[in-house]
Amino acid sequence: MEFLPPTPSFRRALARHFLSASRAREFVFKIKLWYKFLTSNMAISHKNLAQIQKHDFTKELKDFEYETKFDIRGSKLGSLGVLKKIRGCFKNNQRFILCKVKGGDKLLTRVFFFFGDKTEYSLFLYRGVRMVKVKRHRIISGTPFRIFKNDEQLVIDKDDFSKKLNRLQHRFKRHNYRLVNLDNFLKEKSSLIDVGEMVKNRVKDFVFDSRDGRIYAVAVTFCESKNKVQKQLEIEYAGYLPGFKKKKLGIEKQVIAGVQELSQYIYKHFPKMLKPSIERKFEFVKMASDKI
Repeated sequence: MEFLPPTPSFRRALARHFLSASRAREFVFKIKLWYKFLTSNMAISHKNLAQIQKHDFTKELKDFEYETKFDIRGSKLGSLGVLKKIRGCFKNNQRFILCKVKGGDKLLTRVFFFFGDKTEYSLFLYRGVRMVKVKRHRIISGTPFRIFKNDEQLVIDKDDFSKKLNRLQHRFKRHNYRLVNLDNFLKEKSSLIDVGEMVKNRVKDFVFDSRDGRIYAVAVTFCESKNKVQKQLEIEYAGYLPGFKKKKLGIEKQVIAGVQELSQYIYKHFPKMLKPSIERKFEFVKMASDKI
């Protein structure tokens, strides 16, 4: 919809309509203010949307991952079909604004899991780049859902990163990552226990919280290991856009509250399809492989 400023003929029509010309001027002044408000907000929204869709934002608490998980039940839809279904609940929502990513930013990759020193390692390819995700899991007893608070770091092959991710390197500014010779890194970790592998099919969108500028990833993952399938929805704090009012104290509490509120909002729309879960992909692969 396009909003046009009041024209001189419009002002004259108002003046004829109202007995008092001063009332007409006051009314036109209010229309100008409203027009300015609408157009400025529209410009911000378009700018924010494009920035989020490009993954061009940063993150508080980069060392940690905050997320809820739900098992997907009774749906014959594929991963993108489930994501499209979830998109429908954000229609006309003024707080949680859907930022659709083209094709769901689909990632199809094989993931190899290892374990040692109470730490989980997963080796995979991201857009042709070799990397290892290093995680330590813990669960926060939240309300109404339990939330994962995971220590997380990405260890990325430096040559792959420089040669194959020229246009996507900005995506990693919201992650805790380091660049290494990955072959050497893997040799140093040769004593790790091989847990198993899976094929991961992931699609996702972002959801922007207009209240405080924070951004959440809404991801659907279909994973297969040893002919067993895990279908999950994950809702994760992804980052924020600068320029929005946020309290400086209690950042973690704010992030956890945001994850809970968005999770609750989605869950209440799909209570039959979603079941709260704490099953990690590591556990799914371990049970499928029965190695530990």
